[in-house]
Amino acid sequence: MRTVTLTEHPVVQTAYGRWQALNEPLGVTAFGINAIVCDPGEAIETEHDESDSGQQEVYVVLAGRVAFRLGDERIEGGAGSVFAAPDPGVTRSMEALEPDTRVVCIGALPSTVDTEYGSWITPAG
Repeated sequence: MRTVTLTEHPVVQTAYGRWQALNEPLGVTAFGINAIVCDPGEAIETEHDESDSGQQEVYVVLAGRVAFRLGDERIEGGAGSVFAAPDPGVTRSMEALEPDTRVVCIGALPSTVDTEYGSWITPAG
């Protein structure tokens, strides 16, 4: 088992904001996983779509509060919120609404195998 403590993991300033690369330290190659740390008003460049790659993306808010734009829709959420952009062609972006907002971003191509993820989660009884 590998683990990363995000508050201790290196943050890299890029042209797109302050990011934490997580694939290598976690040993994960089946999907992309990174975290972004941002503050309100901070210049981050997250507006994009995945038309070229075909990837679907999920965003998990770990700390703070964020506003996501998915196409024409604006959605806000705080720690514990999970947002999905299943359509690769939809433009998406985010902005921090509180200091020290941290979001984990997960992306992958749609599965080519007919898998019912989560089918093992059934009511007890």
